[in-house]
Amino acid sequence: MLRRIISGVLDGPRKRALKARLNKAKLSVISRVFRYDSADLKRALTRSGIQPTDTVLVHANFSPESGFAGAPVDLVNALAELIAEKGNLLMVSIPFRGSAFDYLSQGKVFDTRKTMSMMGLATEMFRRRAGTLRSVHPTHPVLAIGKDAPWLVEGHERCRHACGVGSPYDKFGQLRGKILFFDVGFGAITFFHYVEDVLKGRLPFAVYHDKEFTIKAIDADGREQLVHTLAFNPEVKRAAEKLEAFMRREGLIRSGRVGNSRYLIVDAADVVASFTKMVDAGDYPYDV
Repeated sequence: MLRRIISGVLDGPRKRALKARLNKAKLSVISRVFRYDSADLKRALTRSGIQPTDTVLVHANFSPESGFAGAPVDLVNALAELIAEKGNLLMVSIPFRGSAFDYLSQGKVFDTRKTMSMMGLATEMFRRRAGTLRSVHPTHPVLAIGKDAPWLVEGHERCRHACGVGSPYDKFGQLRGKILFFDVGFGAITFFHYVEDVLKGRLPFAVYHDKEFTIKAIDADGREQLVHTLAFNPEVKRAAEKLEAFMRREGLIRSGRVGNSRYLIVDAADVVASFTKMVDAGDYPYDV
């Protein structure tokens, strides 16, 4: 109601100025009431079951409205301090928005050292962080630090299926990793693609488009190589919310809050088991 009234009585410049003042006031309240720092974040995640020896795949969104006292790089550093010394910290660094098929069709060179992540500021800060390794794959490269990081990213360039067998996602599952959704919804779950690759022979549609792409990639040492890969079928409409609903009913999603940030935690093994049960029952997590 208030927005409609404001829109009706204010012109463009005055409306923008008022909106800016309201946003500033909102952020001021959040910084006082919901403020938390790196130590608070690490304590909250530890209470929710994240241990220093875990392998954790993080999907994170950095927002000024979270209450976090720091920049995106501080958020990344806090996660690294909690996990990376004894465990492994991973993030996905997809370099495009839209479909993998459309992106691969452009034939762009993927440079592990320079191609930016389009998965948010936290992932880009992680990519630029000293010591971070990045797998060599044009569509779903993974960032990693930790005791198993070299093994996790090794050989991704040889994977015809970006998230399939032999990929960092497969290895993450082998390590019985955990997935942390920090200020993002369950729909961000890239690990979904790994499970559908495992179950692709049991799904009533083609998971992949039949066109194979050959893309030039440059690794961390500047060496050029060709990556042969398939793209996910852009006609398939994935519905991660159906998987989320199933896992919530089974009590397999842990949730928490710190400051004005909310997060979810799931075990990779539970994602695989739940997805498989849904397929067994013919209840596919897709819009079909």
